[in-house]
Amino acid sequence: MTETKKASPMKDFTDKLFDLCREYQQEIPPHKIAEVLRDYAERLD
Repeated sequence: MTETKKASPMKDFTDKLFDLCREYQQEIPPHKIAEVLRDYAERLD
């Protein structure tokens, strides 16, 4: 029997994030999405 591998939490997170970005880039310009992500990254530091 083969065991199915579970996706890593990081891969799952990035897949969901990219899906969300693709969904909203019709309404929010990509450079604004990037700005929000940069601001969030700065808060994490």
